[in-house]
Amino acid sequence: MLSLSKTSPRSQLLRMLVILFILAIAAIPAISTYFTGSWVWKGLPEVPTLEQLRTIEQEGLVLPEWQTLNQETVEIGGQDWSVQAIAPTNQVVTETSSQAPIFLMLRPQTWQRDQPQVEWMDINGVQRWTADSKRQIKFEAQMPSGQLSDSSSIKSAQVEARFLRGWNQRQTYAVLQWYAWSDGGNPAPSHWFWADQRSQWRNRHRMPWVAVSILIPIQPLGDIEQVRTLAIALGQTVQSALMQNALSAES
Repeated sequence: MLSLSKTSPRSQLLRMLVILFILAIAAIPAISTYFTGSWVWKGLPEVPTLEQLRTIEQEGLVLPEWQTLNQETVEIGGQDWSVQAIAPTNQVVTETSSQAPIFLMLRPQTWQRDQPQVEWMDINGVQRWTADSKRQIKFEAQMPSGQLSDSSSIKSAQVEARFLRGWNQRQTYAVLQWYAWSDGGNPAPSHWFWADQRSQWRNRHRMPWVAVSILIPIQPLGDIEQVRTLAIALGQTVQSALMQNALSAES
């Protein structure tokens, strides 16, 4: 007759206690680092272009075929933004000009742990405008060929931006907004997060970013589709200039 041996409750209890003891020993280093704050992943890779990004914050961005009428650093939502009034270089600008300037607002990353969060809410708050007619538009921006060091360099970026109408009692704007990085752009911070993770794994450095908000004045409560082509063209110019000046590690 075949007999089957059974494990006694006492031996099961002893085995469980041994397992718990081993797990407790293994957990001690993790608990210690939690209370001391010395996590392994706290040593984040460097942001390779912090100097260029900080320059943009203070001086703005040079755009081909556009002239800067005025530039200043403005605090919005506790963060410093570069605010530029710009106009096409072929437009004669005088004190009596009826053509309102376009505003280019840039909030670049300026320290290692800085990451995109609530930039669009901050702008909405300071403008005190109503935002409507919201939609997404896509465009491609090219890296200037003179900036490419080899054939493997990133030559273009696919960008998705939020396009909306922002208006208050004083002015109505067609607004184009996105977070720009070296090989793309998107208005959602989560898209930058995954691009940053890939950059850390592949290149051993953080993915620099810049929050971009372009304000194009239009007629009161006007249709933003009337300036869609202009918005895309200016968006491409801004993304390309950022890729050239501050978003590429080789810039």
